[in-house]
Amino acid sequence: MSIDPRTPVIVGVAQLANKDDDRIVHPVELIAEAVEAAASDAGRAILGAVGKVYATPLSVFSTDDAPSALVERFGLDVRDTFESRYSGASPQRMLADACRSMQDGRLDAALIVGGVAEASVRRARALGMDPPAPPTAMWSQGSTGDRGERRMREGYRPSDRFAEMHTGGQLPVHMFSMLESAMAAAAGRTPAEHRAELGRLMARFTEVAATRPDLAWFPTTRTPEDIADVRPDNRLVTEHLTKLMCSFPTVDLAAAVIVCTTECADRHGIPTDRRVHPWSVAAAPDVPPSQWPSLDRSPAMGVAVDTALAVAGLGVDDIAAFDLYSCFPAAVELALGALGLALDDPRPATLTGGLPYFGGPGASYSLHGVVSMVERCRRLPDEHGLVVGLGGMPNDFAGVVLSATPATAPRYVEVEAPSVDNVPTVFEWNGRARCEAATLGYGADGHAQVAPLLARVDDGARIGARPHPELVLDELAGTDLVGSTIELVTVDEVVWWRPV
Repeated sequence: MSIDPRTPVIVGVAQLANKDDDRIVHPVELIAEAVEAAASDAGRAILGAVGKVYATPLSVFSTDDAPSALVERFGLDVRDTFESRYSGASPQRMLADACRSMQDGRLDAALIVGGVAEASVRRARALGMDPPAPPTAMWSQGSTGDRGERRMREGYRPSDRFAEMHTGGQLPVHMFSMLESAMAAAAGRTPAEHRAELGRLMARFTEVAATRPDLAWFPTTRTPEDIADVRPDNRLVTEHLTKLMCSFPTVDLAAAVIVCTTECADRHGIPTDRRVHPWSVAAAPDVPPSQWPSLDRSPAMGVAVDTALAVAGLGVDDIAAFDLYSCFPAAVELALGALGLALDDPRPATLTGGLPYFGGPGASYSLHGVVSMVERCRRLPDEHGLVVGLGGMPNDFAGVVLSATPATAPRYVEVEAPSVDNVPTVFEWNGRARCEAATLGYGADGHAQVAPLLARVDDGARIGARPHPELVLDELAGTDLVGSTIELVTVDEVVWWRPV
C-alpha cells in the first residue's frame, strides 16, 4: 500500500534501569542514557531532525526542566519543548500531539522521554548525602509521603471540590482502594475474598516481570497466595490491598521514544522492518470517581479505549497483547471492564510486569509500555497491541494502538468527557446515608490510620467523609461497610462518619 509521506512512525525506542546500589544518578542523566540508546536504535543521525522534545515531569516539587536540559545536552536544534501534566495518560497524549503535528506538516521528528531516579534519592539519603533531585511525588518515598517543606507545583493538587479530598485518605492507594471496595461489593466478595481474587490477577504480572531481570525491580514469579496472603513481609496497606499489590515508585527507570514522518525515516535510511506505526491514540478526561454513575467503572475509560479501537478500524478481538496501567489492581480492573475482558483473558495484560513489579516511574510508566509494545510489534509484525494509560484520581485515560503493519488512516484524537448522568456531590450533611465505597489505610505498624468513605445521601448526591474521632479504627478491620447505613455529622466544614 502507498503510505503518505507525513505518516508518523516510531523508529527508535529504549528503556533502562539503574539497579546498581552504589550508583546515584540525577533523573536527567538516566533519561539522557535512554535517549542515547533510542538514537542508536534508530540511527544517531535522526537526532538532527528532532524538532520538539516532550517529557513527563521530573518532580511535582521542582521546576527542573527535563526537555530543555536534554536540548542543551545533545545540542538539538529544536523549535519547541513540552512538559506534560503528572498523569499516567500523558505519554499517550504527547505521542498523539507529535503525530498530529507530523500529519499537519509542522514537525518532522520528535523525542518523547520520561524517567525518575527515586532509588537514587533513597541511596543518597542512606549515605547522609543530599538527594540528586527532589522526590517525584509526595508518596514516592514511602506510604506516609515525604514532602517536608516543599510546595507542590501549581496545578498538581486535586481540587477541593472533589469529594475524595474530604475523606482523610488522600494518597493514591486510598483512592484506588475505595474503588476496589465498590468492585468487591459488585462481585459479592468480602475484602479477604477479593484480595484472593486480586492475587490471581496480579500473579500473571509477576510472571512477565520475571522475564525482564535487566529492567524489572522485582523480577520474581509469585503465586496468588504470595501476593494476597498477609504476612510480616507483605503487610496490609489498605483493607483490600497488600504491599505486593501496590505500585513501587522507588526506582531508577527511564524511557525514550523517537517518532518521525515516513519521509524522514526514508531520508535517514531506517529499514521498514524497524518502523512501528501508531494506528491511533485516543485520550479522554473524566470527572472524579465520586461523580461516576457507578463506582466500579469509569465512563471515560470506556470512551478512550473504544475510540482508540474504533478509529483504528479494529475490535478488541483484533488486539493480540495489552499493556494495562497497573498502579493498583483497580486500574487493571477498570481497563478490563472497559474492554469487556475477563480477569483470566489469556492474552498478555502487561508487557513489562506492571507498576508493582516492573516499577512505577512517576508519570512515565506508559512510555515503558509503548517501548515494550514496539519491541513486540517488531518481532510479530502482523499483530496489533493496545497500551492503556491512566492518571489522576483516576480521571484521565488514554489508549494507543500500535502495529508494525501500516495503518490505512491513522488518527490521533482527544475525546470529550462522556455525556452521562454524573452524580452531584455535596460537602455538608447531617443524618443517615448509604456507604458506597470505603477502606481502611494501615501504617507500617499494622494499625489502621485512616478510613476514607464515600456515601450516597438522601437527595442522591455523594459525599466524602472521614471516621468520627470516637471510632477505634482497628476495630473496623475486616468490616465490609459498602451497602451499610452510616451516620454523618458535619462540624466546622468537616464531615464525620460512624456506623449506625
